Amino acid sequence: MMRVAIGLAVLLTACGGQAPAPSGDAPVALHDDLIGYATASCLILQDNPYLQDQGQRWAGAIMQGAHGGTEKWAPVAAAVKTEFVTSGVAQGQGEGPQAPTVPLPVMTCARIAAAPVVRKAIDLAAKSLAADYQAPTQ
Repeated sequence: MMRVAIGLAVLLTACGGQAPAPSGDAPVALHDDLIGYATASCLILQDNPYLQDQGQRWAGAIMQGAHGGTEKWAPVAAAVKTEFVTSGVAQGQGEGPQAPTVPLPVMTCARIAAAPVVRKAIDLAAKSLAADYQAPTQ
């Protein structure tokens, strides 16, 4: 279990630079929250209970500190689900030349925010939430 957690952290850090840049006037915190929410939403869809749990906890943590109503965030999760159903989990070569391919769910989730359908949902959510993120917090 610890091996999965370390691998998850390493892969998400390594792939983190692939997220689309904030569009227009979207604050960096909003962009980071939306990318994290998309990634967490993808983890929730995985077959592995540990990854599902981590995705739920991550999404919950984001939503606790998020601005704006949950209805503004829902299209991002819906786009992630659409992309996940369409594309599935990436596959990689197992260890050794004759080894079968193995699923790469963490890599899939680390890259999902760059998928066109997800990127579009993130951009729309960013526009919808921009005013909420620029309002002073109390």
